[in-house]
Formats: sequence, C-alpha cells, structure tokens
Amino acid sequence: MPVPEHNRGPRGFYGPTDSVDPKRLIPGVTVRRYTETIPGGRLDVIAPCCGRMARLDGDWMHDAHLVLCAACARTYDVQILDENDGGFGAEFVVRDERPVLVRRRGVVSWLAGQHPAG
Repeated sequence: MPVPEHNRGPRGFYGPTDSVDPKRLIPGVTVRRYTETIPGGRLDVIAPCCGRMARLDGDWMHDAHLVLCAACARTYDVQILDENDGGFGAEFVVRDERPVLVRRRGVVSWLAGQHPAG
C-alpha cells in the first residue's frame, strides 16, 4: 500500500533522534525512527507522538503500514527502510485523519447506563 499522495509533501522532516513537539505533527510531516527486530519476525518502532511502541507483524519490509496511536489519536503511514547496515529504519508520515477513539468501559454516565455491557 503506497503512501497516499495527499499525505506527501515538504511539510517538515525530522530525523531518527530528533525530538518532535506533538503540535508540529500535522498532515504531511515526515518523521524517521530507528527500529528493533524482535523474535518471531516482528519489528518494534517508537511512535513519534508519545514514545509508545508500535509492533509490526507480517511482511513489514515490503508493505506500507497504517499505524494508529490510540493514546494520541494520530494516524501514520509507515514505510520500513533498509539502512544497508543490517538494521532498518521507519519513516512515519502523518495522515490527515484524526480518529475518534472509543472510551474505556466503566465510565459512569447516563448514556452508559442505557447500554449496559453484556
């Protein structure tokens, strides 16, 4: 899955060790991050918004990935880059979608009482 054209562009670029203010993570911004391979053919990479870990499974080298940070409600297109030194990098491109996340169960409100969890 290629990165959609509307998410590309020279909006800003941050390197693998750059700190990024979350306010600067607007659609089209590109952030590179280092990765770590883990047993089972998986790859861990740190999200640019909050430092949480994304774990990629499957054919992570040849596919583009949609990554959603549930803590920050940000979405990214992620491409894995072969750094030709035995390691891999990840290129995050901020998408223009801002998903609405479902709240946790146990929230006390009138509406929650109308639909009890089964």
